Amino acid sequence: MIDNLSLYKIFLEVAKSGSISGAARRLYVTQPAVSSGVSQLESALGTKLFFRTSRGISLTPEGELLYGYIGEALTYIEAGEDKLRDISGLNSGVLRVGASDMTLKYFLLDYIERFNSEYPNIKLSVTNNPTPVTLKALRSGLIDFCVISEPAELDSDVEAVPVRTINDIVVCSRDKKFDPLFSSGTADMRDLSGYQLIMLDRGTSTRQYIESHMRAFDMPDSMLDPSIELAQSDLILQFALRGLGAAFIVRDFAEPYLSSGELREVRLSTPIPPRRFLLTKLKKIPLSAASKKFVASIMADVRRQSDDTVLAD
Repeated sequence: MIDNLSLYKIFLEVAKSGSISGAARRLYVTQPAVSSGVSQLESALGTKLFFRTSRGISLTPEGELLYGYIGEALTYIEAGEDKLRDISGLNSGVLRVGASDMTLKYFLLDYIERFNSEYPNIKLSVTNNPTPVTLKALRSGLIDFCVISEPAELDSDVEAVPVRTINDIVVCSRDKKFDPLFSSGTADMRDLSGYQLIMLDRGTSTRQYIESHMRAFDMPDSMLDPSIELAQSDLILQFALRGLGAAFIVRDFAEPYLSSGELREVRLSTPIPPRRFLLTKLKKIPLSAASKKFVASIMADVRRQSDDTVLAD
């Protein structure tokens, strides 16, 4: 076993930043110190961990293997350190959270702003990726917890709690070519086959959910292969606003444009069922003091809203 844990910290920072200079900036050390640390670790382990590319430095297969283990191991160590800081009243520590564009914008951002105001000495580390990538970061120990959207492949080592419901809808511009979709008040999913469809990339949970809904109604394969696939929901809206197709979007993103009348919602005869945001963490890894406090504030709101719903009923 390597005695000097700082070598592993250097290894992780180089892997995450993809460059010696980037790791040096994050660690507040010189570039030669980072290069020396990588060389020492490679020498001690008897294998190459990185190779150079035109874009910087990438992990070798051996480095990828080590990365998964070291990330989780250092997470345990940092969690232990944060546990000892509990008595300090959160005067230090790190909040490491992951989220997709959607969960960050329409759920987490308000909590992050509030937490940062209450605990300004807590360092924020927020990563923004699609649900599958975010879950991979959680299992690798790069984040303490995440808020993701269904559907999600959750193993037995992951704990997930629903925190909000969302709805997927279809929208289009006010261009007359879309008028047939509104002639009878509602439209069948098959009615969309005559138009260009706009969806998120296949690697997103939103795309997976929409495709599963289509398959349940035996939609033609052509509808599962849209004309326009984009990486961000904001871009989907821009394409829809320009009349380039009928777009599948979460209602929260489209609401301002629906309210202004710039977009119209296609009323589906069989609406896409609602799905949920999930607050997700690993069962066996304790949360840091900062993350525990942050999660507690979210769950308090979720319970309060649940109680309000029961009273309203």
